[in-house]
Amino acid sequence: MKQLPAPETYVDGLDFWPYKSSLTEVLEYVTAHAPVSAHVLDIMCGPGYLLGKIGRTRRDLILTGVDTDERYVSYGRETQPSVNFTTGDVLTWRPESLPDVVVCTGSIHHVPYEMQEAAIKNIASMVVAGGFAVISDCYVDDYANETERKLAAAKLGYQYLVATIAKKAPEKVVSWTLDILTNDVLMDEYKMSLAKRLPLIKGYFLKVETIKTWPAFESGYGDYIHICRN
Repeated sequence: MKQLPAPETYVDGLDFWPYKSSLTEVLEYVTAHAPVSAHVLDIMCGPGYLLGKIGRTRRDLILTGVDTDERYVSYGRETQPSVNFTTGDVLTWRPESLPDVVVCTGSIHHVPYEMQEAAIKNIASMVVAGGFAVISDCYVDDYANETERKLAAAKLGYQYLVATIAKKAPEKVVSWTLDILTNDVLMDEYKMSLAKRLPLIKGYFLKVETIKTWPAFESGYGDYIHICRN
């Protein structure tokens, strides 16, 4: 997989990418439903943007961020001093004690297709009894072969680029959004369809509520959130 952008570029992009709607919805759900003084873990946390927002809204929460990218972990430590950041892989990392809430936003598509179920299984195993997980990701239209997958990735990437340019994003954000399209088509990232991902999630959680945040129509490509409980 190609290296993700610098953490500063990633944070700047959140003001222009459709993905911001998913983060806002996850923020609102976690801050409204996390128990008092709960432990919230963000696995594949990136630069810690979401945890910072959660911490400023719910100062009682204990916050942990885990990511494989040392640049993002260092950036999180510098910008979100109230959060405990550590380096770890979604496939293998385990907390010392199970958190009440686990979030994984816009990230599982960075894991190769054949390992995504293992990532979901590990996320599910981290949630304490009675707790919940929130998994969000961006999906392409469903596909039956490699040509259809590339076409679906190109379609999603183009619409993401259009939405980003329409919000008058700066050139560095537009440039990285173009890279997202390239990465998806050439399979340097691994975006799945909802039809292929949802059964994997339901295989490890008893109750899964799915919400679409972008675009407005009810099915097909776009950003989705899964609220998961056992």
